Amino acid sequence: MLVHVVAVGLAALPAPEGGMNRAAWKDPTVQDELNTWAARLRAAGLDLGDEEFQAVLWNLGTRTIAARKLVLRPLQPYYRFLGTHQSWRMFVAPHRYPARLHIDVEEGGAWRPVYVARSPEYRWRARQLDDDRMRAAIFRYAWPAYARAWRSFSAWVATRAAADFPEARRVRLRYDKRRTPSPAEVEAGVEPPGRWIRTRIIDLEPLRDHGAGSPADPGDDRPGSSR
Repeated sequence: MLVHVVAVGLAALPAPEGGMNRAAWKDPTVQDELNTWAARLRAAGLDLGDEEFQAVLWNLGTRTIAARKLVLRPLQPYYRFLGTHQSWRMFVAPHRYPARLHIDVEEGGAWRPVYVARSPEYRWRARQLDDDRMRAAIFRYAWPAYARAWRSFSAWVATRAAADFPEARRVRLRYDKRRTPSPAEVEAGVEPPGRWIRTRIIDLEPLRDHGAGSPADPGDDRPGSSR
């Protein structure tokens, strides 16, 4: 029993696994959290700028993960045998800049929305896209680290759009990323400005003709995409 408690306890120790990604650190939510902690440390008397604090934190995180792997390496067979791996960790902070999926189709030269996440009006394939497990995946696709999965998901959506909208020429997938409003903004009915990210546009005719599409990806965070 003691061995089991020690093994599981060591595996449960906090570690920034999955978070040591430079691209992910550039996200506004992550930057807000890091800068908040840097400000708290400065208020406590530690003279560190935001960039200096992040450099120290990155070095500490890298060393922590290396030490954790070294300690847990002898226990890996035990975890595999008992199935006691912890595949995900608790959230460390609220997501202050969430991204909301939008799907549009182009018909007659004009774009029209068919699905908007959590919208009561645009509900195409909502039974699938709003499923709890699918929502967890869609949340991840807004992050740069999941670019390959985002492309695969876009292709999956395109094949269904080609069948469900026979008059549509193209389908467009993108995320509306914006800061969550403050209580005062909610009370005043003010919506923070957002910007489009992860935009993908896919021709549907090749899907109907040959069963495979040719994505035309204009890129993410393009100039002029803010709104």
